Amino acid sequence: MHFGTAEEVRDQRAVTLAEAYTRHPERYGRRPRPPQIPQQAWINDPAKRRETAPQTS
Repeated sequence: MHFGTAEEVRDQRAVTLAEAYTRHPERYGRRPRPPQIPQQAWINDPAKRRETAPQTS
């Protein structure tokens, strides 16, 4: 995502998943697909952040 390679990595993953399904379809309930590429990526999502009470010693 940060280096602009997300599409390429997702495409490679799709090929790998397709090959795995072709070799062993009995392992899967349905054809596997790579996950969608997120529009935003956060380490600490500010929308989910809670304000913490100040610590006292």
